[in-house]
Amino acid sequence: MISSIKIIFLICINVVSFTLAGTDGTIRGKVTDEESMELPGATIYLPELGIGAAADPGGNFIILNIPVGKYDVVVQMVGYQKKTYKEVQVVMDQTVWLNPTLPVAAVEGDEVEVLGTRPLVERGATSKKITVDKEAIQSLPIRDMSELYSLQSGVVKVESKTRGIPNQEERGLEEVHVRGGRSGEIAYMIDGMYVRNPIFGGIGSGTRLNLFAINEFDWQPGGFNAEYGDAMSAVSNWHTSSGGENIEYHFEYETSLVGAFINGLRGKKDDTENFDKLRGLNDYNFGIGGPVLGIPQLRFWFSGQHTSEENYSVYEFDDRIYLGEDQDLLLDTLALNKESLVNPWDNIAGFRGFGFDKTTDIFAKLSYNHSSKLRFNLSYWRVANHLQAFNPRYLYWDEGRNELFRDTYRVNFEINHSLTQRTFYTVRFARFIQDQFQGVRWRDNDNDGFPNWFEWRHPAGNKEISDPHNPYVVPYTIGEDGDTLRYTNRDDLSGWYVGATPGMWNWESAEKFDDSNGNGVWDVGENFTDWDNDGSWDGPEMVKELEYRDNSYWLEPEMYEDYEPFLDYNSIRLQFENVPGNSQAPSNVPWDPDNIYYYMPTPQGYVWEEGRAFGGHDNFYADSRATTDEVRVDLTSQITDKWKARWGFDYKYHRLNFYEIVSPWLGQAATRQTFAEYWQDTGPDGLLPIDSGYVNPDIGENNGRWDEGEKFSDSNQNGRWDDYREPEEFSAYMQNTFEVPWMVINYGIRVDAVNYNTQIWADTSGKYTPGTPWYYSDLNDNDQWDSNEEVSVLAGLPRQKVILKNADWFYKVSPRIGFSHVITDKSTFTFNYGLYYQTPTYQNIYLNTNRLEDPEELFEEGEGQVGNATMNAQRTQSYSAGFNVQVGQNWSYSMMAWVKNMDQLTKNTFQRSGVYSYNISDNGDYGSAKGIDLTLKFRGRAFGSQLQYTYSIAKNNSEYAWANVSGQYVDAPSQESLQFYDRPHDLTFWLYTGLPFGINAALTAFYQSGGPYTPYIFAGKDPRPDEKNINTKRGPAFRNVNLNFNKYISIMDHRISVGLSVYNVLDIRNEVDVWPLTGKAGNPGAYYTNRVGLPDSEHYLSSAYYDRPWRFSQPREINFNVRFDFD
Repeated sequence: MISSIKIIFLICINVVSFTLAGTDGTIRGKVTDEESMELPGATIYLPELGIGAAADPGGNFIILNIPVGKYDVVVQMVGYQKKTYKEVQVVMDQTVWLNPTLPVAAVEGDEVEVLGTRPLVERGATSKKITVDKEAIQSLPIRDMSELYSLQSGVVKVESKTRGIPNQEERGLEEVHVRGGRSGEIAYMIDGMYVRNPIFGGIGSGTRLNLFAINEFDWQPGGFNAEYGDAMSAVSNWHTSSGGENIEYHFEYETSLVGAFINGLRGKKDDTENFDKLRGLNDYNFGIGGPVLGIPQLRFWFSGQHTSEENYSVYEFDDRIYLGEDQDLLLDTLALNKESLVNPWDNIAGFRGFGFDKTTDIFAKLSYNHSSKLRFNLSYWRVANHLQAFNPRYLYWDEGRNELFRDTYRVNFEINHSLTQRTFYTVRFARFIQDQFQGVRWRDNDNDGFPNWFEWRHPAGNKEISDPHNPYVVPYTIGEDGDTLRYTNRDDLSGWYVGATPGMWNWESAEKFDDSNGNGVWDVGENFTDWDNDGSWDGPEMVKELEYRDNSYWLEPEMYEDYEPFLDYNSIRLQFENVPGNSQAPSNVPWDPDNIYYYMPTPQGYVWEEGRAFGGHDNFYADSRATTDEVRVDLTSQITDKWKARWGFDYKYHRLNFYEIVSPWLGQAATRQTFAEYWQDTGPDGLLPIDSGYVNPDIGENNGRWDEGEKFSDSNQNGRWDDYREPEEFSAYMQNTFEVPWMVINYGIRVDAVNYNTQIWADTSGKYTPGTPWYYSDLNDNDQWDSNEEVSVLAGLPRQKVILKNADWFYKVSPRIGFSHVITDKSTFTFNYGLYYQTPTYQNIYLNTNRLEDPEELFEEGEGQVGNATMNAQRTQSYSAGFNVQVGQNWSYSMMAWVKNMDQLTKNTFQRSGVYSYNISDNGDYGSAKGIDLTLKFRGRAFGSQLQYTYSIAKNNSEYAWANVSGQYVDAPSQESLQFYDRPHDLTFWLYTGLPFGINAALTAFYQSGGPYTPYIFAGKDPRPDEKNINTKRGPAFRNVNLNFNKYISIMDHRISVGLSVYNVLDIRNEVDVWPLTGKAGNPGAYYTNRVGLPDSEHYLSSAYYDRPWRFSQPREINFNVRFDFD
């Protein structure tokens, strides 16, 4: 008779961590009997993976190459009880030590089951590392993975509307700082492969991975070993889910509608009273995985998430609003409006919503275990994000507001092959594509065939504009005789004409005609020049059809209109102009008691001017695609029982297509960035009007795109014109781990190299001169300088050209070392040193470099900023040391001190060339940071928690690369000062636990010091920044608590839960942005508020100007969720 004795108890498994790269872990140990005698030949295996090992003559065993996850580990020996360790957690780059003791079997088939838990002190950890498994991720009140970063102490996520890197939110990017470093210094990885945006750095709205797709999150803020590169502050790795032995599926729905209902029960039914109703959150999450029927070795996982927020931001405004005009000839309403000092458009009190955010992502993965030694993984990730952020300029009107589309596509293929029990390799291939489009919709509000932008640009007669809201008012001009009307049907800047497909049209190649009616287009009966003698008029060439997405066309930069003519009262003035019978705008007559136009200019020109737009377009147009192909190979070998080594290399090829223009209506003066190669827009004949042989414009001339036959600069050196750049990156590393019972030592070295594959200014000796162009007279027109040709650093030479040299490979070498000294089984001392390099973002490399062949044009039209393809990698040196101690079975704490020295950071250096001055990207900024980390953990059967605290000081001579851009040469050393992202005290806490009646609860709490700011002092009667005390004052601290409850029930093998998630439980309105005169978010100071009043020489602001709720954090949010699980 076979009996089974099942003894279930908790043990702490000793874990040794090697900070080697990868997505795998190791299990090793020694098998003995109850008398501590070795058991050679004992088998240790993982049934789910079909891998294992046999104990050597000393009872020792090692199992390498175990994917991250939880597994049962079976240990057995003939004549001894079988022992099964349940749910042993294998963590990335760590070794789990199991030292099984097998009793003699009294009855055949005796079995012992042991429930394994991770140790509270990891004996081999040489630096701070946080691992969060999927149970915690799905239990904690977090909305997406980006919130996990904020739960790590020492991490500062800047969400200021007035400070930080300009236009980050506009581009959908996050600004995250770690341990006093600049933003963008994190290596973001999925399954060991990079996912950072190479143009701007960092991640953002288009890189969300749904929660069901994540198996584990690893976070290492410094101290990472040689396999990790291109990062100076932290490494983040998301390990994705895989299908298991059995089918499982999950579904979760979360909504703010229940929160809106709860608010309604409290009497807050109107949108302006109901924050959760205005948010309009609906979030759908699903996941399914398991074996593929008929192919037992093949498993799949498929999950996705769709999130829709009807309003991106919701703010609560004061109750001083415009009440309308008097309808009964009484002056009560007018008096109230004047007393409230409000504009007619300021007519809603309470909550108002702005923008929207819609994100959908899917993740799919196939895992094929050909054998216990050979595994394949293929995954696909797709994200689509559509976002409109908040901008105070569009507080009352947003039809001209930018919208952002960010789309991500990623395919990853992995081969994992064990050559022997002690040696394996992993080969990974990935293609990562990030698309970004930022623009303004084509609108025709009155459906008269003349879009809004066209009517703003082309006036109706003597008016300043046509009326985009009235189909009976269209653009026209008045003839010299004063009686003839000529309708305007063509826009010369874009070439578009009424009735044409929305797009860009080139009229240079259209046959000339007599425009007898002056409408700009050829009409039947009008004479024309028949160049090709075909008897018909040949019209303009369509250069480009407008982008069409989200059921709308999107404007090209040539169609953008400046918003400034439509600011504030001007919108009313322009509207009045187009009303038949009106000869002028309404006037403000202050002495008239019945003056309803108190908000319009007075006869002296006094008026409220607050910068609120009611027409025109937003600043940005951008279109880009960043494609990264990556190949990574790692070889790992346990060379001896004490020495483990890993070698590897990583190659990345980027194809970066980028075009961005700011304030397009400025024409040639607008700020443009493009990675396209330089070309002459002559048309296919290659002739300019000044060239001999030029007769008529050909198709393609001045059409804004490259055509076959047009001369170009071959920066990519591939023999063809490209609208992209192709930088390459290569890295190689060697990492070693030496391990004895009382010490673990990690040491390695890494080489990082980059080739920007572009051209750089150089002098006659071939030396790069990225800040100074050298001109030469190309007398023989061979496109290269010859020794007999004149050369100068001053422009103005005959047949002038510029010396250019192709970029070379640049490389850096970085050593890393760390050790963990085991003091006792439950305490360690650790030390870590590393030198870390990171390639500058390619925006700083290629900025305006497409015009290097024409430096004068670059200096005049490039906003005086130039990239630099000789820039070296930025550098950080980091030291850390600390203690880790376990107290009892459930508690542990760690104390870690760290120091960072940063230099060679990207900056902009002022340069001169002849009469021109400009700023060029360079290595030169520097900074330092130091701090102490304290971590306190508790882990029990029904309760888990973690508290992290960081005290730090972060200084830098510049907050970001172009923060100190100026048009002035400064002959003085820069100095370090506290930066806005410095937060001395940073405390985070989370817990999750089981409560009676099947209720689970989880809580996160957050405290962080306020950001520093430079105070204002009075110099005479006016305040100014105190330049001698930069960032010496500090705003109020940020506090937040989030909570969720879930009630689970089981029905027919399904788990069903319902619950509430409450964000900002205490409804704290944190002061995010403070006024520098008072240090308060809601009070700028009497000096400024004294400017509020009816328009006169002393007053030019309404009461709404300083009503700025976006300077505070969001109020309490209540979400309801329901979830179904089958596993």
